[in-house]
Amino acid sequence: MMFPFRRTALALLGSCSLLAGCTSPQLHIYTLGIPVHSDKSLRVAPQTTVVQLSRVVMPDYLDCQDIITRQGEEIHRSPNSRWASRLSLSVTDLITNEVAAIQHNILVTDQPLAQAADMQIMIAISEFDVDVSGQAILNAHWAIVPRDRHKPLIRNIAHLSASGPVGTDADTAALMRKLVVQLAEHISQSIPTPTP
Repeated sequence: MMFPFRRTALALLGSCSLLAGCTSPQLHIYTLGIPVHSDKSLRVAPQTTVVQLSRVVMPDYLDCQDIITRQGEEIHRSPNSRWASRLSLSVTDLITNEVAAIQHNILVTDQPLAQAADMQIMIAISEFDVDVSGQAILNAHWAIVPRDRHKPLIRNIAHLSASGPVGTDADTAALMRKLVVQLAEHISQSIPTPTP
């Protein structure tokens, strides 16, 4: 006589467990930048200087969709938030957009081209960490490679830091975006002025 009761109780417990699983926190998806929409169509003249950004290279543990903070040697991955794409793609996209916004007289792209660009920018990030106290650092080096091999190769290094709140994943994303924008400004300043 006890068996039917036990089956009913187990079924109720199983239902409660399923309902508890359904109330898990909502997953939040973040991007590094907000898309800028324009209602203008731009015509690129044949003499326009074209600059192509290669995909940014970064350490394997960072180049994922996890939003990461650091506590000493320990890495914390957010259980509730993710990047919309791999971090290297997001960083490449943001740098491209920021440099394009600064450099009005050249065409800046990270897309494949039908012919070789006048300049190619290759960026490597060696460190990009936000710690749990709100201190963030970004160390990167880059090279600007001209298509014309008679022109000089430009190399640069940037050591950037910033601080801010990291109480939420949105805070962490905003702090990381701030550093990438700073890096884009440094890269833009190092692009040589096009010569006619």
